[in-house]
Amino acid sequence: MNATSRTPSRRGLCAVYIASALIVGAIAVGLRLSVPEEVTGYVTNGLMLPAFRYGLLFPLIACGVILSGECRPIALIANLSILTSALWFGLQRAETIVLLYEPLVELIIGYPVLTTAMGMTTGGALLLPLRARKWFVPFVCAICGLCVGLFIIVESPADYYDGWFLWAAGLGCMAVVVVSMAFSDGARRIYAGSGLAVAGRIFGSWLIAASLMLAALAIVPERSLDYEMMSIESPDGIDSSPQPDAQRIFDATDVPPAQERKIGDVVNTPNGETFLWTGQGWDPVD
Repeated sequence: MNATSRTPSRRGLCAVYIASALIVGAIAVGLRLSVPEEVTGYVTNGLMLPAFRYGLLFPLIACGVILSGECRPIALIANLSILTSALWFGLQRAETIVLLYEPLVELIIGYPVLTTAMGMTTGGALLLPLRARKWFVPFVCAICGLCVGLFIIVESPADYYDGWFLWAAGLGCMAVVVVSMAFSDGARRIYAGSGLAVAGRIFGSWLIAASLMLAALAIVPERSLDYEMMSIESPDGIDSSPQPDAQRIFDATDVPPAQERKIGDVVNTPNGETFLWTGQGWDPVD
């Protein structure tokens, strides 16, 4: 009786996994092959963004693991819809709301609050038993989707072609979730009764610990040098005091993450525009 009742549900879950993978994969391949040559770098960097931002990659994997615990196809589709909708909202609408509050802008840009929120949320959910976890899955999807959208906006080169980067990065993040979701479900089916539950709790604990460590490192003030007070004159009469770093100039397809940017950084875009990093965003240079 139980085996008969589980068969349709299992087939439905497999159909959701396959459909999700096909949709994300087809859009990614089509986007990569059909874009104009001048925006190829934007699309490539967007699709590969999770691979180079580990603070984003591991919470996305954890989100897929959490989704794989759902046994009802309808609930899984609903949770994926919440994740996708929250990601779309983060990419299209959240920036306007965040810009209304300057302290919030400074917090998001200056500190790793987005990846910390994702790590704490997904890590806490992984520590829960499967039966209790399903009630928190919609909340996890909403938080992760919104944080991912804002994270992508912060990483965006903010120029004429940034729309290609935004959607490619969102697609890359969804691909990580779908792939990890399918692999996690397959591993759970193959190694049923093993220590996967313990491994999940260890992963969740590690995510929480890493998120707290990153937050603490961002809060601890960095030791700065006062160039006027620390000026040292050499015996030869040559001023050997520390000099500020030279202005850094980047290409629009190779912009460093927000936490590594410095005020005065310059980005040159393919269409000839130049943008200056002010600490709160990119301002065009006349």
